[in-house]
Amino acid sequence: MALAVALATDQDLSGPDGDVLLCLGEPGTLDVSQLQQQLNLQATGHQWWCQRSLSQRFVTVGTINQGTLSYSGETCGCLPTTVSRVNGQNEISPYELWFVHLMSPMNSDDASVLHTGVARELREAVDERERVRSNSATIAIGDFNMPPYSPGMTAPTTLNAAACKTAARGTRTVRAQKHNYFFNPMWEILGSRRSDQQPGSFYKRYDNSAIFWHLYDQVLVRPELVDSVVTGSARVMTTAGAFNLLTSQGGIDTRFSDHLPITISLAI
Repeated sequence: MALAVALATDQDLSGPDGDVLLCLGEPGTLDVSQLQQQLNLQATGHQWWCQRSLSQRFVTVGTINQGTLSYSGETCGCLPTTVSRVNGQNEISPYELWFVHLMSPMNSDDASVLHTGVARELREAVDERERVRSNSATIAIGDFNMPPYSPGMTAPTTLNAAACKTAARGTRTVRAQKHNYFFNPMWEILGSRRSDQQPGSFYKRYDNSAIFWHLYDQVLVRPELVDSVVTGSARVMTTAGAFNLLTSQGGIDTRFSDHLPITISLAI
């Protein structure tokens, strides 16, 4: 709840009207009705709503007009929706927004095989939604359960997510087959630890790796939105209002979540 309130009151994130659309993955037994009631009591000036998905794996929370959202069921462990920007009664531009929570490789015999498989399924689902809706203004955000440099993120037949804006504007041809890119702006914060920035959104020490902070939570945008991404806006949040999301030792305070939230700004 603190995160939602913080987003609504920070005009750099929610704009002058406090527009919020937030998705909680794996919310467990969260009481959605109570959450909505508390938000409307504590974040006055906003009309909050909360909605649990059919699978119970996602809860969306927001202040934006629910009429501008068009859900069509979950697929590939994700919750896709079309978000329409409107001016009065006139639609300006729709965006295909995917809330992502891909399968964890924790108990998998081969993590790279799992990464590749689930990423390819997501890519195919995105391609199909773009084809059906004649709209390729796609944004995917959430827990991909793999780092930006995983083959599941970068291979041409998976998500084909580039770290470079220039590359992402074009297409990639492999064995005479063209593949559209995603742009992944989260690359710019890898290893960048500052007072206001974490080098990752998930902390775990694996026996076979020197990497402790992992950037599993990411944002991908299609080529037509590349120029809309505000340079330097990708951020792993360490506070939510007055609450510190880190422990005194610098790790993640799991009383809130085992992941840190991420934000990014698009000029759209």
